[in-house]
Amino acid sequence: MEIKRRDFLKLFGSLSGAVVLGEYALDEVMELPEGIIELAKNGPGVETWQNTICGLCPAGCGMRIRLIDGIPVYVKGNPIYPINKGGLCPLGLNALHSLYHPDRLKRPMRKNQSAGTSGWEDVSWDEALKTVSDKLVELRNTGKPHHVAFLGHEENGLMKRLIERFMQAYGSPNYYQCSSAQNNVVPYALLHGHTTMPTYDILNARLIVSFGSNFLEEGYSPIYYTKLYSHHEEQRTRYVQIESRLSLTAANADQWVPILPGTYGALALGLAYVLIREELYDKEFVQQRMVGFEDRVDRSGTRHVGFKNMVLGNYYPEKVEELTGVPSSVILQLGREIGNTRPSLVIGDHGAIDNTNGTYSAMAVHSLNALLGNFEKEGGIFFVDEPPFGGFKSVPLDATARKGRSQDPIGLSKGNAFPLTRFSIESFTKNVLSGTPYPIDVLFVLGGNPLFSALNQKEFSQALQKIPLVVSFDNMLNETSEHAHVILPHDHFMESWGEVSNVTSVGFTHVGMQHPVISRVYDTRHTGDVLIDLAKRIGGQVSRAFPLKNYEEELKRALNGVYNSGTGAIVTEGVGTHWIQFLRQRGWQIGQYASFDEFWDRLIKQGGWWNPIRKTKRWGQVFRTRSQKFELSSQALREGLDKLVVKTGKTNSAQDREFVLSQLNISARGDTVFLPHHEPVPYEVDMPLHLITFRVLSVRDGQGAALPMMQEMFGHSVRRYWQSWAEINPKTAELQHVRDGDWILVQSDAGNLKVKAKVSEGIMPNVIAIPFGLGHTSLGRYAKGHGVNPNSIMKNLYDMLSGKPATQATKVRISVAT
Repeated sequence: MEIKRRDFLKLFGSLSGAVVLGEYALDEVMELPEGIIELAKNGPGVETWQNTICGLCPAGCGMRIRLIDGIPVYVKGNPIYPINKGGLCPLGLNALHSLYHPDRLKRPMRKNQSAGTSGWEDVSWDEALKTVSDKLVELRNTGKPHHVAFLGHEENGLMKRLIERFMQAYGSPNYYQCSSAQNNVVPYALLHGHTTMPTYDILNARLIVSFGSNFLEEGYSPIYYTKLYSHHEEQRTRYVQIESRLSLTAANADQWVPILPGTYGALALGLAYVLIREELYDKEFVQQRMVGFEDRVDRSGTRHVGFKNMVLGNYYPEKVEELTGVPSSVILQLGREIGNTRPSLVIGDHGAIDNTNGTYSAMAVHSLNALLGNFEKEGGIFFVDEPPFGGFKSVPLDATARKGRSQDPIGLSKGNAFPLTRFSIESFTKNVLSGTPYPIDVLFVLGGNPLFSALNQKEFSQALQKIPLVVSFDNMLNETSEHAHVILPHDHFMESWGEVSNVTSVGFTHVGMQHPVISRVYDTRHTGDVLIDLAKRIGGQVSRAFPLKNYEEELKRALNGVYNSGTGAIVTEGVGTHWIQFLRQRGWQIGQYASFDEFWDRLIKQGGWWNPIRKTKRWGQVFRTRSQKFELSSQALREGLDKLVVKTGKTNSAQDREFVLSQLNISARGDTVFLPHHEPVPYEVDMPLHLITFRVLSVRDGQGAALPMMQEMFGHSVRRYWQSWAEINPKTAELQHVRDGDWILVQSDAGNLKVKAKVSEGIMPNVIAIPFGLGHTSLGRYAKGHGVNPNSIMKNLYDMLSGKPATQATKVRISVAT
């Protein structure tokens, strides 16, 4: 039954919480089963509170939920959960509307195959799972388990491992995570061998220099970063934000340094020039823990250029000013400040890496931390320990699974592109369309909305249409799931068991617990339970890989390892890092539990477990390269390119190497190829303006657009509600004869869109910025038809090393729309 938000609040005596929605005068509609409404009207009015973890994005914030007679009516942040310490973003505060959304999927659906219709029909869970399992059994029986692929999103911890186990036991090498953060680890793997993102000790640094990382709004966990930032005055920390646009992070920084898109790496190397020329770097660290800084002579007598002379010869401030638009005086000032302020910390993300030269730019930015000796020390960089989960054992594979797993993954490029990753959405799409090295007969899609965020939207849509059976785990129809044949609706996070552990870049080991605070509102299931059910229907070794009956039992088995480890502590008010460390030094621990059941009950009640005490690491663990050092001259990159050269020509000739480098859009030659350096972006010469995008906290990756309050808040900073806008510098606007509020046509070689202009000093001249997240053709009544999707007019370009989409590599022209 659909009711308005005002009426929902009246049921619980909370009319003061009602909100009228701005210029569109919309009142939010919620949908609740009759039983819940009757309980709200006639129940005794008993109030309770429960803790869980917000599941609307991967940030992992602790949430407290107020319930009246078991019905969630209000949410706020969990004050004792260490990630967000009581804070919540606008999206999290609107979680109830996602639970009671009128367009939530209520039961399994199957595409209606009747002539003349493209609609859906409701089916039972048994019918839906039989449709899927019959096809999976057929493929295994015919020796084709590798014809199945699974596109996840940003799942981590136990859920990620469960999907991996399912695909391993079934016999497919094709499980991938298709998210905005995909392949971000490539530059770090090249420099120090880690395949996970590092963590930054922001709280203890005196100077933070951020290259394009809008961490207060677009970071992996914005509320976590906001809490760290809130201490900057008492800590006397100075923030410098380098970015083409005045983002939320730039607006809160002590200094904003505007920069041309695609030149972040050049600026980082300009700062390195200052550190090296004025000997402000950590000489001891460079000498003992770094490879490739100085020139070297190999056994044949050939001299190889090192990072030091490459930088000094190519990245002097005046040259860098020409490349970046940043004045040489600012480069000198900032370089000297970094070198003379300890500890100084350098961060790179978003704008610095979302381009065709992203890998080299990130390497250049991260090299500054190496010059400063910023590893495993206060105010520097470290790597968080994994939670001590239990119950993970290798999956025994039968002959069918072993043969399937030995096949080339469908996400790998068949040419020379993307040699440092096993997945790119571009490679996946091309291989599905061409049917090489084999066709995909079943595709599972979990979370996210890859069709909406992709740069190759037309081709990816065609790929989805070519696959005989697309199975979507979703709770709302979106652009991607519209192409599915079967939809298996997954639970809302308030209805399900789950954990969110070790959120990327959060500075301590942690496990946040989700549990059902309300019985299922509709006929939905947890995706983990569905996969376990499918495994048992398939039978044989696939079934034996899942001896437990459901996902809740899987969770308990995993957390039993945490209980047995005796480390860390269940989150508790007043128990912080120093207290845990004090007790650990004396052989004690927080909380002694008579049994695992007692530990489990306390864990669920409080909302999670954490361990802020990191294990001491040897340098061979800090740097997992062959040399066990930070490799400015990357041996991994050298070996990867050498393999491509051999693959190309079999002779390792100069011509073959030239061919490979040109295919990868690498203009550098010689030793510079393996060093952090600036690669020019192949911009269109006839287009005058750089197009960049940014994400807004209320909508994030676009999923928040389904909620009306988030639409209302989307453009609150520029007073553009329920619509997109384009930010333009006044000088650019004057040259283009554009005034604030004009409708303009933004044209690229890939398409055009119409949007209102917002003239602002907070953007670099010759740059236009459009927020990402609106422009949906699906995702429910509140998202569809509002705003534009800037990705739809971007050129289909990628970082040719990492496979990361280049969302800052398109140039456009604009004109006043008539």
